[in-house]
Amino acid sequence: MPRAPLLSSLSLVVGNLLPIWAVWAGHMSVGDVFVVYWIENLAYWAITIVKVRTARGERGPGSARMTLNGRPVDASDSGSLAFFFALHYGIFTFVHGVFAFVMAFLAGGDLHPGAWLLAGVALGLSHLGSLWLNWFDGGERWRVSASTAMWQPYPRMLVLHVGIIVGFGLAMRSVGASDAPSGLEELAPVLLLLGLKTVVDLALHLWERRRARSLPAVEAA
Repeated sequence: MPRAPLLSSLSLVVGNLLPIWAVWAGHMSVGDVFVVYWIENLAYWAITIVKVRTARGERGPGSARMTLNGRPVDASDSGSLAFFFALHYGIFTFVHGVFAFVMAFLAGGDLHPGAWLLAGVALGLSHLGSLWLNWFDGGERWRVSASTAMWQPYPRMLVLHVGIIVGFGLAMRSVGASDAPSGLEELAPVLLLLGLKTVVDLALHLWERRRARSLPAVEAA
């Protein structure tokens, strides 16, 4: 594996392992994890806007047509695509945030806002590292089109939503099963959510790197 994807993959895994350590050490609860992953999604939203605006790859044939308020979006205009993404993905992120905070309060246990920021920043930095190593320094932006960059976050968001719902269900089950859940019962839903999210994050990350390397590069002007 090339150096840049290897380093960014390692940082992604380490960032995803931080919540499980924080829960195990008592610095975070299950509810905190839901909020942390939403904060990470905000960082991913912002980074994708940067990628869409700076992508210089050629758009492939048969790209999906998009409309905004009934008007077609020019897929060759990175500014229009970035605005479309910011609004469209932003709506999903807002709804995700509402669910995340509601689930955090319903899951039981103390909440630690300070830990939200620290863990969220750590996960965000892993994505920033990937942005620099692969997108700018690795030259992916000269291979990937703006429209392709815009659609990349959606599979991840779908899996994250499913993982949150499943993890919340297990968290509520463990809370209802005992007035004082054991450490293992507390960690079980986090382990499921963390495991699913980490595997999917890593798989999508490696797939994006492999796909980018297979595309022809556009020479810098």
